Amino acid sequence: MDIKDARNSIPALNGRILLNHAAVSPLPIKAAESMKNFLNDKVRARLTYNVNLEHWMEKARDSKRFFSRLIGATEDEIALIPNTTFGLNLIAHMLPYKPGSNVVTNTLEYTSNVIAWLKLRELGVEVRIIRDVNGRISLEGFEKNVDERTVAVAVGQVGWFNGFRHNLKAISEFAHDRGAFLVVDGIQAVGNMKIDVVRDGIDFLACGSYKWLMGPQNAGFLYIKKDLIDELNPPFLGENSIDPGMVERSIYERFDPFDLKYSKGIGKYEVVHIDDVAYVGASESMHLILDFGIERVEERIKRIDEYLVEGLLERGLELQTPIGEGEYHAIINFKVKDADKVMEFLSRSNIVVSKRVGGIRVSPHFYNTEEEIDIFLNILEKASGTEML
Repeated sequence: MDIKDARNSIPALNGRILLNHAAVSPLPIKAAESMKNFLNDKVRARLTYNVNLEHWMEKARDSKRFFSRLIGATEDEIALIPNTTFGLNLIAHMLPYKPGSNVVTNTLEYTSNVIAWLKLRELGVEVRIIRDVNGRISLEGFEKNVDERTVAVAVGQVGWFNGFRHNLKAISEFAHDRGAFLVVDGIQAVGNMKIDVVRDGIDFLACGSYKWLMGPQNAGFLYIKKDLIDELNPPFLGENSIDPGMVERSIYERFDPFDLKYSKGIGKYEVVHIDDVAYVGASESMHLILDFGIERVEERIKRIDEYLVEGLLERGLELQTPIGEGEYHAIINFKVKDADKVMEFLSRSNIVVSKRVGGIRVSPHFYNTEEEIDIFLNILEKASGTEML
């Protein structure tokens, strides 16, 4: 697959420049068509009881395999969850806390990766929040805050509003040396870079599919390191969480729910019914990324990022994104005087970006081009004589 093929598969690119993948990505046509066809078959199955849906369920299950390839995990380490926030809450509330325990996060995290941990204050867990300096979180900040009573360190691989990129390997070493887990919010990274959970020492990772994975909403993934799957238990349960023999006996022989025996393996954490139609769409979207090659995706985004940063600096714009070597990825944020007017100005030119934290957030994917960045920059130049910038 080349760039032209990728662009032709995304109808939303016609007539507009989409630079907003950190919000919601466009859906590839194959993903949309598969979802519509599956939904039609599901409706006919309920109407007629005469439609076999197994091939669709197999496609939904394929999403685990594709996701595991993107993060360097095995398929049996991936659970299906509704979204990132659900996964982070699930993790936060199943870890082993003792009196005096703490968790560590930081001010560059999105709301989801803060509130899941702040809730633990109600259980007496201390929540330590490292403050960023000029849009960066230093490794020294983790060294100072992570200690022998730290249960978890929670970070997003890529910062949601300014693209700051954490050094996960270094952070995991601090955490593991002190007996803590590394929990990663992966929604702004999986699909735009090659993640390696083994290399980086990631214990847990939660991710939805509707941003860089280009999938629909309601499809999410939870990675749990294999060694931890049977060691821990989910904080709330569904049928999959319980030993299947016990469930079968209760249904078909004698209803006796007064014993609790957990099921084995990652399925234990699939505690809610999944939106199987969404996972069919996510499979198609991830297949597109894997066809192009995740390493090529990462390299193209890096090149487009650098081209964009250079153009913004040439035009005298102040960045909220730290731009040292290896410090950022996929998301660029620059300050403006009137973000609402800039957004309106860009929208009239069919350019889609976001207003975030006092600036404009630009988040190109691999199929965006330097020509599109030039158009974006030239339109910004037209606003340079106004009070917007």
